[in-house]
Amino acid sequence: MHKNNYLKGLCVAVAMLCASFGARAQQFETSVYLNGIFPVGQFANTHIYETHPLGTFVPMDRTTVATSASAGLAGSARFGMWFDVGFGQLLPYVEAGFLWNSTKRTVRDVYDANDLNDSAKAIPNTPTYFNIPIMLGLKYRYDITPIIRPFVELGIGYDLMFITSNGYPKSSQIKDMWYAYKPSGNLCWSVGAGTYFGEFVSVSLYYMGLGNHRIAYSSKATATMGDDFTAQKRGIGEMGLRVGFHF
Repeated sequence: MHKNNYLKGLCVAVAMLCASFGARAQQFETSVYLNGIFPVGQFANTHIYETHPLGTFVPMDRTTVATSASAGLAGSARFGMWFDVGFGQLLPYVEAGFLWNSTKRTVRDVYDANDLNDSAKAIPNTPTYFNIPIMLGLKYRYDITPIIRPFVELGIGYDLMFITSNGYPKSSQIKDMWYAYKPSGNLCWSVGAGTYFGEFVSVSLYYMGLGNHRIAYSSKATATMGDDFTAQKRGIGEMGLRVGFHF
C-alpha cells in the first residue's frame, strides 16, 4: 500500500513538472548546422603503405581500415523547444546528423601511385567514411546580453557507420584485392559549448564520441579467402567547429 502511494505521488509530481515546463515554454526552435570536423583517437592514426613491384600493394583491410581519416565536413538538423527555467533557458532536442571523412593525403597519394601496369592503369579506390548519428540531448543557455548568449549542451544517441570499398576494382586483373565492409552501429555521445550571437546564429566547439565500431568484411569482399573474419573494434571520435542557423 505504501509503495502504491509512493508511485502515485511520483506520477503526480512528474505530471506537475511537465505542466510547469509547458506553462513556461518560450518557443519552438529548428536549427541547421554546418561543421568542420577533425578525427581523433584511433580514427586519426596513420598507416603508411609502400608501393610494391609493378605498383601493386595490399589495400586497407579490416585491421587498418577506419584509421588514417582526414579532416572532413558534417551537417545536421535539430528540433527542440525552449523552456524558461528561471535562471536561463533549457532546450530538449532531437538531432540527425551526417559526417564525412576521406583518408589522409599521404594515404591517397600511395593509392594514386599504384597503377597496376602501364597498359591497364588501374588505380585502387581509397576508402571513405560516413557516419549518421541520431541523438537526443539538452542545451542550457544563459543570456549575458541580448547579443551574447552562451550555452553548453550534452547529447546521447546511436551512430551508424558506413565505409566504402577499397582496393582494385573487380574489373581489373587483380580480382582478389577488393575489400568491402559491413555497416556498423554503436552508442554515441557529444558535448559542446558556444554562444548565440543574437537570435539566429551560433558558433560552438564540440566533441563527439561515435563509439567502438566493429569493422567486419561484407559478403562483397573478394580478398578475404583465408583471412580472419572476426570483427575488429575501432574507436571513432571527432572534434568539431560548428556554425548554427536557428529559426
